[in-house]
Amino acid sequence: MKKFRTIHFYPLFFIVLFVFTVGCTKDDSSTALDEETLEDPSNTAGRFSEFLSCEIISVPSTVGLSTYYKKYLNCSGIPIIGSEAVPDEALYAANETLAFMLTGLGSVRAKLIRDGNYIALYPEGGHISDLPEPFLATNENTGAYTWIGSGPNDLRALACDVPSILCYPDGPVGHVLVHEITHMIHVGALRLIESSFESELESIYNQSLASGKWNNTYGTSHHSELLAEAVTIYYGVNWIGPLGGDGLRNEIGTRAQLQDYDPALYNFINNHFNNSTAIPGCREPVISGATANCPATVTDMDGNVYEVVNIGSRCWMKENLRTTRYRDGSPIPNITNNGEWQNATMGAWANYENNTGNDAIYGKLYNGFALKNEKLCPEGWYVPSLREVQDLIQYSGGDYAAANLRSLDLWNQSGITATNSSGFTLLPSGMRISSGSFQHMGYAALIGSKTQTDQRPFTLYSKNVMADQEFIFLGDGDNTLGVSCRCVKVAN
Repeated sequence: MKKFRTIHFYPLFFIVLFVFTVGCTKDDSSTALDEETLEDPSNTAGRFSEFLSCEIISVPSTVGLSTYYKKYLNCSGIPIIGSEAVPDEALYAANETLAFMLTGLGSVRAKLIRDGNYIALYPEGGHISDLPEPFLATNENTGAYTWIGSGPNDLRALACDVPSILCYPDGPVGHVLVHEITHMIHVGALRLIESSFESELESIYNQSLASGKWNNTYGTSHHSELLAEAVTIYYGVNWIGPLGGDGLRNEIGTRAQLQDYDPALYNFINNHFNNSTAIPGCREPVISGATANCPATVTDMDGNVYEVVNIGSRCWMKENLRTTRYRDGSPIPNITNNGEWQNATMGAWANYENNTGNDAIYGKLYNGFALKNEKLCPEGWYVPSLREVQDLIQYSGGDYAAANLRSLDLWNQSGITATNSSGFTLLPSGMRISSGSFQHMGYAALIGSKTQTDQRPFTLYSKNVMADQEFIFLGDGDNTLGVSCRCVKVAN
């Protein structure tokens, strides 16, 4: 009977299910194998060692892989494979990431090759269950590392989606491949070749949790998941969550932050993984070539006219929404009293500090009930999902490029110069917290979304830009949080 040991990566919004029981850039020359391969052939002694190629070829019939796969790239002894629908660039990008993560890890690389590890990609619009391997396909996980059996002829398979590898703006959050390669390095090699690795990792995990670190994050689910999440942070390619966590990730998003927050875990990664910094990743993309046919302006029910900017495949309002009515003409209450705001159970708006003078520049702050009302925006427009807000950020330069979104003025001086290269002209309009008080005009902008989760039905999600931070936080709160709204429209 086959045995399956599987590690999973789950994107934002899905329940965690965990099953684990054990304590080359593109080169058109097929001879362009890396120097380590040529100098030490023993490093490539394994299932796939006879079919090395740094260009994509048909899957050799004798390697024992499913006929589902049609593309095969094997620069190192660990093949990257995919169906005909997987674009070549995804295989090359995956190989580049794999090569980076195994740099300096010769014994790890040799172990993975000897045991027949490989990486299987599935295309945009596909699902992990489309792959012939028995990857656990619950909760729409987008990546997995599965150890199939324990005999010398069994395989160790890693699955990953194409959109996250190629930084598609509507792909999963975070860098799925980095997360899963971390599992492969850990489960498939380091725990087997370094006798103290597992116990040391478990000790760090227990100490971190005992001290309250990583509360309310996915990393608390198992020591292997904490490692995988921390490695993606170490390389700067993870999704940034809100302060204190959202059940999956928290505000720790850079190597320096990791070192300060959990020095033991940082040192463990620094000692066992490639400690270079130039990893291929998805957090700093500048995506070009996507345009939309957008109108110059849009008008709301109150007659307010807003300029429009095309960013990626969407049309966005270039100004914060100011309407006092839904598009069916029904009024949205203006709540000025703090107690009434705190106890609201329906859509409402407020001007910052209840000062009408702030309206023309900064627009209104809407609570979560209003943002979730499908009639808040003008006809043909709608409140964006959190995914669409993240797409906006990706098209504008990524999670570490807040300056590209910020307007050139009105922000508190912070030493970080705004460029507004996206044209989005984000204003520091602040927020109204659930108690009814107003905070952070001049310092912060919260781009509201209509997204909520099944687990937390009263959660309002936003992406938060600060005057003194280049990275962009994920924020959440209940439906009485008041934030700005930018309506969005799909291209004609």
